[in-house]
Amino acid sequence: MRPDHGDFDFFGSTGEMARLVRSFDWANHPLGPPSSWPPTLRSILGVCLDSSFPIMIGWGPDLIQFYNDGYRQILGATKHPQALGRPARHTWPEAWGTVGPMVERVMTHGQAVSGEDMPFVLERNGYPELCHFTFSYSAIRDESGDIVGMFIAAMETTSRVLAEQRQAFALEFADRIRDLSAPQEIIATACELLGRRLEASSVTYAETDPLRGRFRISAIWKADAAPPLLDSGRIGDYGPALQALLSSGQPAAIDDVATDPRTRAHASSFINLRVRSLLAIPLVKAGALISVLTLCCAAPRRWEREYIVLAQDVADRTWAAVERARAEAALNEERDRSREILANMDEAFVLLDPDFRVVQVNERALQLEQRPASEIVGLTLAEAWPGLEESELGALYRRAMAERASVRREHHHTYPDGRAFWFDMHAYPHRDGLAIFFRDITEGKLAEQRVLAAAQHDVLTGLPNRALVFEYAQHLLAAAQRNHSRGAILFIDLDRFKPVNDIYGHEIGDRLLQEVAKRLTHCVRQEDLVGRLGGDEFIVVLHPVGEAFSPTTVAAHIRDALSRPFEIDSLDLAISACIGISRFPEHGTDVDELVRAADLAMYQVKYDTRGSYHVYTPSLNRRADESAAIEARLKRALQHEGLFLHYQPIVDVKTGSLSGVEALLRLADENGRVIGPDRFIPIAEAAGLVGELGEWVAREACMQHQAWRDEGLPAVAISVNVSPLQFRQRGFAQQLGGIVRTAGIDPAYLLVEVTESTVMGNVEDAIQTLNKLRADGIGVALDDFGTGHSSLSHLSSLPLDKLKVDRSFIQHLHRDHSTRAVTAAIIALGKTLRLEIVGEGIESADALKYLEEHDCNQAQGYFISHPLSAPDFARWYRKRP
Repeated sequence: MRPDHGDFDFFGSTGEMARLVRSFDWANHPLGPPSSWPPTLRSILGVCLDSSFPIMIGWGPDLIQFYNDGYRQILGATKHPQALGRPARHTWPEAWGTVGPMVERVMTHGQAVSGEDMPFVLERNGYPELCHFTFSYSAIRDESGDIVGMFIAAMETTSRVLAEQRQAFALEFADRIRDLSAPQEIIATACELLGRRLEASSVTYAETDPLRGRFRISAIWKADAAPPLLDSGRIGDYGPALQALLSSGQPAAIDDVATDPRTRAHASSFINLRVRSLLAIPLVKAGALISVLTLCCAAPRRWEREYIVLAQDVADRTWAAVERARAEAALNEERDRSREILANMDEAFVLLDPDFRVVQVNERALQLEQRPASEIVGLTLAEAWPGLEESELGALYRRAMAERASVRREHHHTYPDGRAFWFDMHAYPHRDGLAIFFRDITEGKLAEQRVLAAAQHDVLTGLPNRALVFEYAQHLLAAAQRNHSRGAILFIDLDRFKPVNDIYGHEIGDRLLQEVAKRLTHCVRQEDLVGRLGGDEFIVVLHPVGEAFSPTTVAAHIRDALSRPFEIDSLDLAISACIGISRFPEHGTDVDELVRAADLAMYQVKYDTRGSYHVYTPSLNRRADESAAIEARLKRALQHEGLFLHYQPIVDVKTGSLSGVEALLRLADENGRVIGPDRFIPIAEAAGLVGELGEWVAREACMQHQAWRDEGLPAVAISVNVSPLQFRQRGFAQQLGGIVRTAGIDPAYLLVEVTESTVMGNVEDAIQTLNKLRADGIGVALDDFGTGHSSLSHLSSLPLDKLKVDRSFIQHLHRDHSTRAVTAAIIALGKTLRLEIVGEGIESADALKYLEEHDCNQAQGYFISHPLSAPDFARWYRKRP
C-alpha cells in the first residue's frame, strides 16, 4: 500500500528524493506510514529535503537513512536508491570501522563530531574513484531532549585534497630535480615520480623529430615488465585521431582504449602492449609538437582533471628543466671558449703560474688596480697584493691550486688609496696554474645591505621594526646575564590616535607617528633602543638601568613628552600614552616574557587611568587568565549552549504601542552567572570570534521572531547590533541576507544597528554594504548618534532608516540646558533627513515627555522596560493594554 501524498505535507520539495520518499512503501517498513512518524522526524526530514546542501538523516538506533538530492550525488549509483530506508551500517560496511566510533559519540553522548577529508571509494562514471568528504555529525533530539537520530551534513573536498596533493608533489618534484644537471637524469626522475604518484604501469617521455615524423624516447619508467608503448617510434602509432589531437597541443585522456571512439579501431594494438588506459600530454612550442609525456595503465581508469593538470605541470616543468640544463651546458661550453678571449671581458682576470706568479691580467683588472701591467705581471701574489697570501682568500687559492678544483667566494677588498669593492672571486685550475676571475658586485652588495636595513626598519618612522627589536633585545639580555646587569622594556600604546586618523586622514596620522618617534628617541640614551611594533604601538629597550636611570623615570619623561601638543600644519593634536614596564631579570629571562609582561602592564593603564605608566606585577596574569577563560567559554558557547538574547522593547512615543525590540547578547559562565557584553565583546574581537557571534545573534533573532509569530504574537521587528569588525568583513551583507532567507522571515522585520565610528572608518565601503542590506529589505539604524565624528555631508549620503540618539544625551536632559539643545538639534537633523528618531536610555517620565514634545518617533529604556528574556517579553506584551 503506497502512502497518500497528503501524508507528506510537512515538506514542499519536488526533487527526485522528495518523489522517491513519497512513493516508498512505508506501510511495510518498520517506521510505518508517515502519518505515524514522530513530529521531530517529520520536521527534520522537511528541512533535509528542502535544502540544496548535502544532508542525510539517520533515524532511530539503527540509523534508518533519509537524504536529499545533494546527498544522493555522494552515494552514487551503487548505493542509491537502495540506501533510502536502510540502516546506515548496511549501506557503508566498508567505512563503518571509521564512521562507527563517530556515530557512537553522537548517539550515546550527544557530541557534535566532524570528520575532515575522509576518504571513500565510490563508483563514478563507471569506474571506482577515491573521493574525499568532510562530514558534520550532530544529534537529533525529540521534544523531551532524548537522542532519536543523527543529522549529517556533507561537503565534498576531493578537488581541494587533490590540489593539495598536487602542490605537495610539485614541491617534491622541484626538490628532486633541483640539483640534477644532466637532461637524461631529469627526464628519468620525472617519469619515475609521476608514475609512482599516479600509479601508472609505465611512463614514457619522447621527444619528436618533426621532419621525420618520429619519436625519440628519452626515458621510460615501468612498474612491471610491460613493453614500451612507442616501440616503433612512429607518431602514427597513436592512431590518426590521437595524432591530430596531440599535434594541436591538447592532452588525450583515454579511460578505456576499447570503448573510446578515438582508440577503438586500434584497441587490439594497445591491449597487446598491456595498455588499457592512457594519458598523453603533448608539449607544443611555436606550433610544433616538441615532446609527449605518456602514462599507461593495464586496466581501465578514470583520468580526473587534477591528474591531467598534474601531468601537464610535470611535462612543463620537465621540459623547462631540460632546456635549462641544456642551456647551462651550452653556457659552460661557451665560458670555456671565452677564456681565450680576455681583452673584451667585463670581468677582471688574473692568471697565476704554479708558483703563484702573475702571468697575465686583462684590461678590466688593470682598470680596477689603476696601475699598468708592468707593475703586476711577473710579481708573486704576495708581492702584487701584500697580505693577500696570508688571508682566507689566499688560503682558498692555495687549496684550488693543490686540489685542482674550482673555488668561489665573495671578497671585500680595500685598495691603498682607500677605494673599497666587493668582488665575486672565482678561481679555476688552468693547465698547471690558476685562472682567477673577479667581478665587481659592490653595487649589488650595497643594495642588499639597503634591503636588509629596510627589512629591519619601519618604513614610516625609520625606527627598528619588531624583528630587529627582538633580535637586538635578545643580544642585550644575553650580555646582561653575563654581566649580571639589569634592563627594562617599555611597551607604549598611543591613546586617541585612531580619532586623529579618522578625522584628519592617514597622511596626518602618519606624520603624527613620525613626530612621536622623534620625541621617543629624544627621551632615551644613545645605547637604548626605540622601535615600532606596528600601528600605534612602540617599544623601548633600556640597558643598563639603575637608580640613576630608572625605567619609571624614563616612562614619566615619555609620558610628559607625548602629552605636549603636536603641531602639524595648522593643527594642534593632543594624544597620550599608556606605558607598561617590565624589568629584567625580575619579570622574565627572555624577550617574549618581558614584552608580554610589559604589554599586560600597559593594558592595566588602559583599564585604570590612561595617559600614565604601570610596572608589571604577577597579579596582572590573573586578568589575562580571566580573558583567556572568557575566550574559552565563548568558543564553547558557540558550539553548545551558553549564549542567549534579551530583548528591550522600543515603543512609539505618541501612542505607546510596540515598534520593535533590540536584541542584546548575553553570555552565561559555567555556573550560570551572566557575563556582560562589556567584558566579553572586546575579548571576542581580539580572538576573531565576533563574526561568529554576529551570525549567531542574527540566526537566533530570526528564529525568535518566527517563534513569537507561532505563539500568536504579531510580527515584531528586531534590531541587532553589528560590531565594526563584523561590519567590515568581506561578504557581511550577503551573509546576513542568506541568514534571513534561510530563516524564511520577512527581512523588513530585521534591522541592523551600526555606530558612527563603524561607518565613518571608510564611508565609501560602508555605503556599499548598507545599500546591499537595504536592497535585501533589511533596515539600518545609526546607533549612539552624537558621540562620534560624522559630518553632515557624510550623514546625508548614508542609506539609513533610523537615527538613535545616544543615551548620554537623554540621561542629562533634566539638568543640562546644553544637552537639551543638542538633543533637540539631533532630532531636528534626523527629521530633515527623513529618518525615524529613537531615543535611548529613557529612565524617567520627564525624559519621555521631552522626546514627545520634540517630535521624537520612538523610545527605549528602563522606564519603559528592562531587557527581557523571550518568554518574559511575550508575557510583557500580552499584559499591555
